[in-house]
Amino acid sequence: MNKLLVINSGSATLKFKVFSLSSLKEEIGGMVERIGLKGSFLSIKSPKGKFIKKYPLGLKNHGLALKEIIFQIRDILPEIGLVGHRVVHGGGVFHEPVKLNKNIIARLAKYNRLAPLHNPVNLACAAVALKILPQAKHWAVFDTAYYSTIPEYAHRYALPEKFYKLGIRRYGFHGISHKYSAHEGAKKAKLKIKQTKIITCHLGSGCSLTATQNGRAMDTTMGFTPLEGLTMSTRAGDLDASIPLYMIDELKMSTTEITDVLNNKSGLLAVAGTMDMREILSASGHKVLGYKVVKKFTQKQKANSKLALNIFIYDIVRYIGQLATSMDGVDLFVFTGGIGERSPVVRALILDKIKHLRHFKSVVVKANEELMIAREIKRK
Repeated sequence: MNKLLVINSGSATLKFKVFSLSSLKEEIGGMVERIGLKGSFLSIKSPKGKFIKKYPLGLKNHGLALKEIIFQIRDILPEIGLVGHRVVHGGGVFHEPVKLNKNIIARLAKYNRLAPLHNPVNLACAAVALKILPQAKHWAVFDTAYYSTIPEYAHRYALPEKFYKLGIRRYGFHGISHKYSAHEGAKKAKLKIKQTKIITCHLGSGCSLTATQNGRAMDTTMGFTPLEGLTMSTRAGDLDASIPLYMIDELKMSTTEITDVLNNKSGLLAVAGTMDMREILSASGHKVLGYKVVKKFTQKQKANSKLALNIFIYDIVRYIGQLATSMDGVDLFVFTGGIGERSPVVRALILDKIKHLRHFKSVVVKANEELMIAREIKRK
């Protein structure tokens, strides 16, 4: 069994990659998109990104999506000896990769409410994979693990101690991506990571920044859940804590309704009417390479898009100021994630606002959480 399979499930996607166990060279990969939505499909690509096959599907959940992936790679199943699973929330308990079984999955389920868009599907895929690939050893790698080095003064909320003992603290998320991009970014900039102050900018559907100093995470923008921090595609980011209480007491909304609003109906979508950054940039008067404008924007859409873009950039810049100050400077900015990698306009807008910091480099790193997961579990 000389192959390693990585399963990376998102809220409406399921990515996979198969690596050679000895060299960690990628052999095949792909993704199911729009799970639970109309027009879901599976695309399988070679390591160089060339499409091998594309299958239109109508998959209602991640379990069915994983079964379809397994079916398509059925010829190599006997060669898979290790399976790595991305799990978003490991609480304050799981700081290292852990070998998965039914009991561990049950323990992790208590964090589902804290990462409702990801943890449930992460664990659902793990349960399915354990049944389909019983011959392999299955490991969970946690987004929260990278942040175990954040000092208490940065991760603790100023609440009574009993709440801290109950686990209410900043955990941080996107840790697998931030760790990978910090290490790869330092290499790309020809800097030694253990002597470098880095701010990694993971900008995509979910967005977060992380300060890494001398190879260790020191602070990040997400908190107790992935809701805190930057304005995101459909998530609100920072809010006055009294707002949900006002929604309950004055607007008579249920916690379920509020959770849905804050996770699925806020952010760029709420302000601009779309969560597609390409559309927002185009409506704001920016040229977007590779994006064809298919509709004429109204004056209101243009104004709302400009506002959403300004909020998005402003949030990133103000947090960059906070993180740079916490490290007494910054040597390197690394951009990753769908927006961070593919939008030179967004990068330029951010860098223009922080040019007063001076003496820093900036690089773009293509996200590869799957390779980071493979590296983590191979050393186990």
